Amino acid sequence: MPAPVATSGQDGDGRSERLRLAAAEVIAHHGVAAASARSIAAAAGMAPSAINYNHGSLERLLSATFTRGLADTASWLKGRIGELAFLPATPDAAALALEDVIVQWTAGERSLAVLYQECLATSLGSGVAADWTRLWRDFWLDVAEQFGLDPLEGRLLHVFFESEALHNLSRWSPALERGALREMCEYFAETWLGAIPRLGRGALDQAERIAGAKAHGTLPPAALRIAEAAAEVVEDKGLGGLTHRAVAARAGLTTGSVTHHFRSIEDLLAGAIRGQVQLLMQEADGGSHDQSPPAIDDVTSVEHLIDAIQLQAGQDRPPSPLTRRRSLFLATIHRPDLATAGAVIRFSYGGTVREALGRLRPGTQASLALTAGVLSRLLSALWYACSAEDEPRTARERLSRRINERFVVGLRAG
Repeated sequence: MPAPVATSGQDGDGRSERLRLAAAEVIAHHGVAAASARSIAAAAGMAPSAINYNHGSLERLLSATFTRGLADTASWLKGRIGELAFLPATPDAAALALEDVIVQWTAGERSLAVLYQECLATSLGSGVAADWTRLWRDFWLDVAEQFGLDPLEGRLLHVFFESEALHNLSRWSPALERGALREMCEYFAETWLGAIPRLGRGALDQAERIAGAKAHGTLPPAALRIAEAAAEVVEDKGLGGLTHRAVAARAGLTTGSVTHHFRSIEDLLAGAIRGQVQLLMQEADGGSHDQSPPAIDDVTSVEHLIDAIQLQAGQDRPPSPLTRRRSLFLATIHRPDLATAGAVIRFSYGGTVREALGRLRPGTQASLALTAGVLSRLLSALWYACSAEDEPRTARERLSRRINERFVVGLRAG
């Protein structure tokens, strides 16, 4: 006869809750890939068999952990919406609200913020992940109404949030990263919400240069093959599964071939990150679509540039290098020694778009970094912001049109 499964109401000694809290702790510090029955039970000071007894299975325990995270987020957001009501009802204040929520969420509620990202990574667009995304969408729609913005502008607030709710978990250079975030929020509000134009401070450009995100340096084909395999291993097994042997098996090579190009695990991870950045650049320059837009390197007008990046919103899934890029970044936030590698991922957005804009609309490196960086972040976050919609593709296409329209108007005004 199977053992009974305790529920929260029947859990008199608190064991079910202890396991859930332990699961949340393991996920927040090490990632969902590390959330095994053994690791969770050890964190709870219990035997692994307690998971089946109290929750039925590890999968049910993880689901209960994410569900509680959703409920905790809903409670937190009620307090935030009331606090934001003290700000003026203007687009400029909406930029302040955007920055404040991102910072408070990723710093003050860091464990919960990581739990959200790990939930997205495991079941984007379904189950608890979809409910959680819809919660954030509805919150930003309420914020938009509070600041006199239309619903599409509220959706754009949500899109920007989905990008930086992940990337602001970085702990690479807090002062510089906070400056870059503020600069991006202000530029976003100016271009897409109609806020008052403000002079950029050069923080994003500085972050890109110091992180090394601009020096894209190409990897030779053999090393790129290994780097892509390393990224796949991290995506499937987490950082704990990243070994030279595992990468060699995934790439169909000998272990010696892998160590020839990447001697240490740190070199391998850095190579995986560089490889994903390079693959994204190649895809942006002339990705494979049934309807091929002009390559970004060949664009002759801003309109052609928009055509070159517009079709990505119509795809059913984000490009695999983009999902691996997010997986790699999520892996780096669990390891303080990999903060610099994470910064490369965070600040490598928009490189190809920046180069194209430099030819079409010459400007300072700082202004080009800001323009291309924010645009690229919005476009890359579309899948995540729209993943819980009844018709995700329609929602992405509608939002991408608004993004591109306002972007072109902003460039002409500038």
